[in-house]
Amino acid sequence: MRTLNSIVALLELASAFTAATFPVASAALSMTSSMPWIKSRNTYVPSSSSNDEALRQMQEKHRPIVASFVPSEFNPHPALTNCHLQTLSGVFLRKNPECAYIVETGWGGLTKALTALSKIQSTEDSCDFWDERQRISSSCGQDFYTVDVKYTGKRRTMFQSDQSKGIVVLCHGLESNSNSSLSTDLGQAYMEDGFDVACINFRGCCGSPNDSLGGYHLGFTDDLRHFLKLMSGLWESDDDFEKRPVYLSGFSLGANVVVKCLGELGDMAMLLYNVHGAAVVGAPFDAERNVKHVDAPGFNRAIYSRNFLKTLKKRAQVQLERFCDGDPLTSLFDYPGVMAATTIAEFDNAAIAKIYGFKDNIDYYRSTSCCYYLPGVAVPLFILNTADDPFFDPDFFPIEKSVDGGSLAPIKMKRTKYGGHIGFMFHQLTEWPTKGKRPVSWMPLELSRFLCHVHCYGESLH
Repeated sequence: MRTLNSIVALLELASAFTAATFPVASAALSMTSSMPWIKSRNTYVPSSSSNDEALRQMQEKHRPIVASFVPSEFNPHPALTNCHLQTLSGVFLRKNPECAYIVETGWGGLTKALTALSKIQSTEDSCDFWDERQRISSSCGQDFYTVDVKYTGKRRTMFQSDQSKGIVVLCHGLESNSNSSLSTDLGQAYMEDGFDVACINFRGCCGSPNDSLGGYHLGFTDDLRHFLKLMSGLWESDDDFEKRPVYLSGFSLGANVVVKCLGELGDMAMLLYNVHGAAVVGAPFDAERNVKHVDAPGFNRAIYSRNFLKTLKKRAQVQLERFCDGDPLTSLFDYPGVMAATTIAEFDNAAIAKIYGFKDNIDYYRSTSCCYYLPGVAVPLFILNTADDPFFDPDFFPIEKSVDGGSLAPIKMKRTKYGGHIGFMFHQLTEWPTKGKRPVSWMPLELSRFLCHVHCYGESLH
C-alpha cells in the first residue's frame, strides 16, 4: 500500500516541473541585431537568404549520414511502461540509477525501482551542474536571456574549452529551464562525449523575470538564432575562439524551436552558423492536434494541463503588474481570459495569440508547429518520440518527411512504443552504461550517440 500511495503521490507532483535556484556565475554580454522570425501557415517558408537548389544539394549531401544511423531500441521493464509513470518518473527520478535502468532481472530489479518510487519527494535542490552563466541582451536590446555553460575540458574562452569537438546548444521545454533533471542529463551525456554544452534559458525561465511582455512560445526562435549569430561573431572577431562544429538539441517545446529554426534557416544553418546537425526528443509536430490531448478531460487535464496553467497564470500575473500597470482591462492581452482559462488552448488564445499578433490560438499553432518546417531542414536531424506520449496525437507521426519515408530532407525519425512524454525510464540492461560519475539515462545517450555519429561521419565531408 505504501508503494501504491507513493506512485499516486508521484503522479500528483507534476506542479514541480521547474526549479529556480541557479548558483552559477554571471557575466553580461550585449548583442544588438535584427533577428525577425518567419511566420508561415501550413507550409515551409525558406529564409530569404536560402536558395532552393543550394538547399537541395545540401540535403542530398547529408542524407547518407542520417540514413546510416541505426537507432537503438528502448526496452523498459514490462511492469513499468505506463505512460504517466514514465512521464513523471522522467522528471523526478531520472538521476536515480535504480529508475533510469533496470539491471537486475526478475523481481529484484522491479523491487529496487518500486523502493525508489516509494521514497520520492518533491524537492527543488540547487543545481551545481553548470560551470558558468552568461546573461545576453536580446536582439531588440529590450530584454535578455541567459545561457548556462558546461565545459568538457579546461575553459579556453567563453563558450569553448580547450579540447572540445564542438558545442551543443540545448533548448528546454515549456516552463522548464537548465536546472531540470533532463537538461542536466542531456548536458552530461554531451559533455562526456567531448562537446561543450550551452543551455539557453528562455526569457523568464532563469529564475528572474524578463524585461518585456511575453517571453517565449512554441515557435519563438529569436533567441536561438541570436545566440548562433553571437557565436559566429566570436570566431570571426576573437582569435582565441576556434570555428568548431555547432550542434542543436532540445526537448518538447525546445525540440519544436530547434526544428523550426533549422527549417527557417535551410542551408544557411551551416553556411552562416556552422550548424552540423541536431538531435531532439518529444517534438510536438502539430500543436493544433496535440492540444486536444493535453487538455483532454480526465488525468491529462487534472494533472498536466492544470499544473502547467498554474505556472503560466503566475507568470501572466507578474507581467500584468510589471508591464500593464496592474490594469486587468489592459489591451495588451486578455487578462480576464487568462485567469479564467481551464485549458492550455484557452490560455494560448488569451495570452500568446494576443501578445504575439496571431489571429487566435489556431493561427498560432499552424504558424509555429515544426511539422510545417521539416522540408526546409538541410543538416542531419534525429527526432525521437514515443507512441504513448500523453501530450501528443497518437495517430500523427510524419514519417514520410524523413529519409525512411522518402523525403529529401536529412531527417531520421524514431518512435518507440513506450516512454511517455520524454520519460524513457526503467530501461532493461545487463550492465551499467556509466558516463562519468553516474549513469546517464537511455534517451540522452541515444541523442548523443546520433551527434557523435554525425560528427565522425561529417568530418570526411567538410
